[in-house]
Amino acid sequence: MMSVSALIISFLLLCEFSMGRGSLVDDLQSSDTSDLMARSVWAEQLSLSLLPSYSSPDHQMDPNMCVQLLREFANNSADLSSCLAGMAWPVRVCQYCYKEYQQLKATMTKITSPLQNSSTLSCETTLLRSDRVQVIVALNNFYDDLWTDSKCSNCINKNKTNVLDSTAAFMKLFDELMHCFNSTKGSTAPDQHGNFSHVCQMCNVTYKNLSDQYTNLEHGKHLCIDLEDAMNSTRNLWSRVFNCTLPCTDTIPVVAVSIFILFLPAIFYLSTYLHSDQRKRKLILPKRLKSNANLAHIQDKSN
Repeated sequence: MMSVSALIISFLLLCEFSMGRGSLVDDLQSSDTSDLMARSVWAEQLSLSLLPSYSSPDHQMDPNMCVQLLREFANNSADLSSCLAGMAWPVRVCQYCYKEYQQLKATMTKITSPLQNSSTLSCETTLLRSDRVQVIVALNNFYDDLWTDSKCSNCINKNKTNVLDSTAAFMKLFDELMHCFNSTKGSTAPDQHGNFSHVCQMCNVTYKNLSDQYTNLEHGKHLCIDLEDAMNSTRNLWSRVFNCTLPCTDTIPVVAVSIFILFLPAIFYLSTYLHSDQRKRKLILPKRLKSNANLAHIQDKSN
């Protein structure tokens, strides 16, 4: 049952509303925006204070706690949005925005978890389910979807406190390659193009190391949007801007295997022909014909 104080407050509010409805409308029309905001906040806090009156006095929820968590979520959301927008190009959201994302998730955990000195009461119903749009839930789902689509978990350690060593090593090698591009792109002679240019010759080893490391990270499922964007931009510069190609060191084995496969049918048929049993047909005379021939031979001798 409701407490006596809650019943008195509700009764006074109903009396004031029924007796001075016209004056209340006039006051609302004549008041400014700040006054309306103050009244709305007061009304929200009053409604929050009346909600837990159905439970025991020892488990009453403090509305100021929910307001504080709401402000904390708003600040975390603003910090994360600012970081994501600032690191959108070139894409470095996973490396530089993981702290803001973890702070937002920590605040969301506080909202859904029971408050202090209570095992059941929380701000989840008040902040997450009190409105039809569910603004906080929509914002939280948006950040989760963005983080999942970017595969940022692949570049952050299990404790979610720092980037992986493999990610840092890849970005360090990427910075070295960009430095090589910037320092050698202006020293190419006009008659040097493609692999004969100074950029392709000087940066070939670094580019190959970066490409091999990217392949290893791809096989180990340690790629995120930061590494994918860095490698895509690198390949675009290497092939389209500088017209470089990565020389293949396995040319001779590939050619040998191709020639062997090409002549494999001929070798098969030749070996089959040589190892097959070619039996010659032998003419076998019938016994009757053989006896007649012997008789004719004897008669010749007698004559």
